[in-house]
Amino acid sequence: MTLPIGSEALHDSTGHPDWVEVWDQWFVIPEERQGGYVRLTIRPHDGVCWYWAALVGLGRPLVSVLADDVPLPKGTSMEMRGPGIWTETTVLRPFEHLTTDLEAFGVSVDPATDVWRGAWGDRVAVGLELDWDSEGEPGPSPVPGTSGYRLVGSMHGEVLLDDARWEIRGIGVRDHWWGLEPEVPVWRGWASRDGELITSDLGAVNDERRPSIDAIVEALPVGEIERGVDVVGWAPAAGGGRRHARALVAGERGAGWFEIIT
Repeated sequence: MTLPIGSEALHDSTGHPDWVEVWDQWFVIPEERQGGYVRLTIRPHDGVCWYWAALVGLGRPLVSVLADDVPLPKGTSMEMRGPGIWTETTVLRPFEHLTTDLEAFGVSVDPATDVWRGAWGDRVAVGLELDWDSEGEPGPSPVPGTSGYRLVGSMHGEVLLDDARWEIRGIGVRDHWWGLEPEVPVWRGWASRDGELITSDLGAVNDERRPSIDAIVEALPVGEIERGVDVVGWAPAAGGGRRHARALVAGERGAGWFEIIT
């Protein structure tokens, strides 16, 4: 898949009120059954950005940063500041190397379903200094009907939670897409099997499966929720009247993330 270098930059809106541009970085540390993600959603029509970040793992509570009022980036820079948050995303080498930095206040949420009721929890200072190195060529946009691409490879960096600081290294995937997000419920994600990174996007949720999917989103259960799909923990978010139920998975099919949007 050949993309112009400009694809790694910010894009102009079509003017549609629901047009968005999304930078989504996911990572997983399979041997530790831990992972996280950072998602920046630029919403020009609303004049704001949504910024979501989360860390989750076996035997530890979810830590989330959920901001829906970050000012739009100025010019070509993706440095942004808002109430209680500073972040910068920098493409150092297009399609090869990207960095993500974050200083913000988040919350420790337990259980994860509390996010659906307002994300109340203990306040936590969160810092991220993450590097994403791609391996191979970009793949197509993970969101049907949009422009964009997916890059797979590795992630390494540093995480700070209050006074705790540690180095992390794992599998990394980053998605960058722009356009109109589908309105129908979707189930998508990626996983690593036998050390090889694979994608496993499953697309739209049909009417037959809708009740069972809705039940999963409402309860956010851990353990095996589908054959071979073992949820370690959930890191949900919500925006625009839709719920994004993101789950860290590790099991027979490998380790990775999936997301149900309803």
